[in-house]
Amino acid sequence: MSNQEKPLLQPIKIGSHTIKNRVVMAPMNMNYTAPMHFPSKQQKAYYAARAMGGTGMIIVEAMRGTDHETADTYRKYNNLAIYDETFVPKMADFVEHVKSFGAKIIAQVSIGPGAQGTSDLGATQPVAASPIGYHVRHHKLITGLGSPTNMKPTLSLARTLGYNEKISTDPIKAFEQISNVPGMHIIGEIPREITKEEISKLIADYGYAAKCIKLAGFDGIEIHAPHGYLLHSFISPRLNQRTDQYGGSLDNKLRIIKESIDSMRKYVGPDFVIGVRISASVEIEGDITPEYANEVAKKLESYGANFIHLSDGSYECMSDFIPKKEGQVLPKAKIVKQGLTIPLICPSVHDPELADEAVRNGDVDMISQGRQQIADPEWVNKYAEGKTEDIVRCTRCNEGCIKRFLVGLPVRCTMNPMVGHEEDFDKYAKRSLESLQNRHWETIGEIGKEPSSF
Repeated sequence: MSNQEKPLLQPIKIGSHTIKNRVVMAPMNMNYTAPMHFPSKQQKAYYAARAMGGTGMIIVEAMRGTDHETADTYRKYNNLAIYDETFVPKMADFVEHVKSFGAKIIAQVSIGPGAQGTSDLGATQPVAASPIGYHVRHHKLITGLGSPTNMKPTLSLARTLGYNEKISTDPIKAFEQISNVPGMHIIGEIPREITKEEISKLIADYGYAAKCIKLAGFDGIEIHAPHGYLLHSFISPRLNQRTDQYGGSLDNKLRIIKESIDSMRKYVGPDFVIGVRISASVEIEGDITPEYANEVAKKLESYGANFIHLSDGSYECMSDFIPKKEGQVLPKAKIVKQGLTIPLICPSVHDPELADEAVRNGDVDMISQGRQQIADPEWVNKYAEGKTEDIVRCTRCNEGCIKRFLVGLPVRCTMNPMVGHEEDFDKYAKRSLESLQNRHWETIGEIGKEPSSF
């Protein structure tokens, strides 16, 4: 099959941009960020490797879009930040570097971890739509962190985090025993219901963050609203028990996202790409279903979103948002896609033939990859060259990525020894003279010019 016949390799329009193919790099925190939330040399090289590998669109790991104390309850992880102009110069250099390798680049921005936050490192009490905490379901543990019958990996993680008590040999009892160990993310604190005044502050901050994102040269922004984080708690019919204008009807539940999009548009205008990431489902009674997510997606499109990027599950259902199986989210994505006219992105499709089939059948418009892009940044190029047998396949073991991330270590990969060391290779760490000479200059806002694209 020629590349012209491979649906995955065909261009697609998202808002005002044409993406060269249908492959998206999903956002993942890699623990590479420099102190004070600035991008590091390693981060630049890491993303450049995936752009060089042919990926059409890169969504950069979740950045803090506000300095409000309610968003500072995730202190264990040093996320990027973009909530004021302090971050723009270094972020602009980061963006210019990655875009010079040929990919469009989107900034995923968060305004708070919601119930996933914690006060155990001196932060304030977490906030969410309603005062409902989370509790990981034992049968929803991810690969590498144990199973209903084998808790050894989970116990090993607890030891790493400093828990030294004797642990029960019974898996269920052991799970309960280490549930409250800080950093295990098994049982969360009960959050405080966020106030309307705090909501207004966060919405305003989202708009200003969008201004900074555009100024730094990003091609768009992705609103972070899956996985049980703050915005997810408003979407969820189980987690949102509010009785004011931010709860009740679906329009009310989504009001905070609509007002965030409106806030952004005031700064970036009608043509700047704004997408939203949501969970396709949460497999807990009374929570999000694919049919409900479909209604959410259609509402978001009506609010002006340019794309919908699916994930799945939450911290309570970890094996759904960190899938164990190939194409695990595709059946749900097919349901969410119904009636949408903006592109729908489905995650965790590692097999190129399956991805092509899903796009060809119209089940999804694009696919995103997280761990697979870690394992092989050349995935797209190899598929385009007919060398699928050379693709380094992610085994979904979670050993070098998820487990290291959870204890605050920089991500590595059991399949790709280069991961975490891309900065040591000039082909990723340095730009070519040709790319610098071929800058396209574009007026940004009212303050001058910045390199915009290549």
